[in-house]
Amino acid sequence: MLLSRSTCGLSSGKRLGTWYSGFDRSVGSTAARDMESQCPATLCDASPIAGRMVSLSYRPDGCRQVQDALDKAASDTERELLVKELHGHSIKAMCCPHGNHVLQKCISLMPPAASQFMIDEMLQGKGVVRRVVKHRYGTRIVQQLLRRCDASQVVGLAEALLQDVVMLSCHVFGNFGIQHLLQFGTAEQQYRCVRAIEQNMGSIARSPLGVGVVAAAMKHACSDDRVWIARAVLQDPTLLPDMALMRFGDKAVPYVVSALQGQERKRARRSLADAAPELLASKNGRGVHAYLEAHMPSGVDEVM
Repeated sequence: MLLSRSTCGLSSGKRLGTWYSGFDRSVGSTAARDMESQCPATLCDASPIAGRMVSLSYRPDGCRQVQDALDKAASDTERELLVKELHGHSIKAMCCPHGNHVLQKCISLMPPAASQFMIDEMLQGKGVVRRVVKHRYGTRIVQQLLRRCDASQVVGLAEALLQDVVMLSCHVFGNFGIQHLLQFGTAEQQYRCVRAIEQNMGSIARSPLGVGVVAAAMKHACSDDRVWIARAVLQDPTLLPDMALMRFGDKAVPYVVSALQGQERKRARRSLADAAPELLASKNGRGVHAYLEAHMPSGVDEVM
């Protein structure tokens, strides 16, 4: 079943994109069509929407009907019978303004193992994870999978994100996937993500979105890693004041300053003091200035 622009509620001037069109032909499409056409008796008895899950999920009214049916299903077994119809169609649903809500409902209601088909379908196509996490709607699915699924399930998903840490950290939607990996990934995945940020600080922290990722890394990393991230920021004397002026700078910069000690902290404070006029003229900068005045007045070094 092909997804048209009209069924996804998109105007004639917009398209979901064609990057996943070949995926439907190569990954599970035959099995999914067979599932929908055969409609076993047990599935038909489960719900009045059985046999129509795919088509309904792509429509504004239909996706609400599907979500309501999943909410009211008598058991996980009944839900799984319905959700099997989506197997082979999850990539399209991830990138649909309506279908993504159906998948999010599946992830939130069902046991983690029942979401495995979404992960598997993303990993079967080269570059699909990158494209999904950069998509306005697809990134929501990646975030929910990282948040709710077992670490063993999302190893491949995490690995794909780790290959693109620098680019995704500065992407308008992809940065949320990196932030979720920092928060919910394993210690080893978090370590590798932090190292990539540290080694590419000059690129990442020059982007307002990247500054948000730096803030997430400082919040979720272990204390030793926070020090290394902060020292990476200090390598460029202009970077910390520039970060303070950006969106999320009022979150990232206090973390950076508080992670440092001794002469390194004094250097950080001095660079910000020298930029005080610019800080006071900027909304985010004023937040940083106020933090320093409140928490580290008169040279007193308090830990955040």
